[in-house]
Amino acid sequence: MVGKSEDELKVIYEDDDIVVMQAPDDRGLESLVLNIIKRRGRPITWRELRKELSGLAGEDRLRKVLISLIERDVVVEMIDGTYGIKGMEATYIPLRIKKRVRPLVPSKFKARWGPLIHSRGSIAAAIQALKASKEEKRQGVGLA
Repeated sequence: MVGKSEDELKVIYEDDDIVVMQAPDDRGLESLVLNIIKRRGRPITWRELRKELSGLAGEDRLRKVLISLIERDVVVEMIDGTYGIKGMEATYIPLRIKKRVRPLVPSKFKARWGPLIHSRGSIAAAIQALKASKEEKRQGVGLA
């Protein structure tokens, strides 16, 4: 469940066996999502985020909060479908090359990744090119 973020939740009842906390409002949920990504230090998958917040927020509510964060340019939906804080896309090397579900905010996704996907012909080819490019940069920095 939620690690360090539990401190931000209001405890309603506590005894030796159980702790009951008040579920966060949308602003609190946004804060929890951002804290989880920051704590991981890398973009996070939908599955990881859902698992981390199980019991606190349903999928619909979590999706709504993610869409809000993406639309405000606080969170970036990476080309491989993971979610990171703005700026992480500059150094992030995509983890997987597979068919993905549709983006949460298609207009933002297309604006950020559309030219690369179009030039390469598919999302998988764009991810492969991005991976190769980032690996070359990483190796170039290591040699200098």
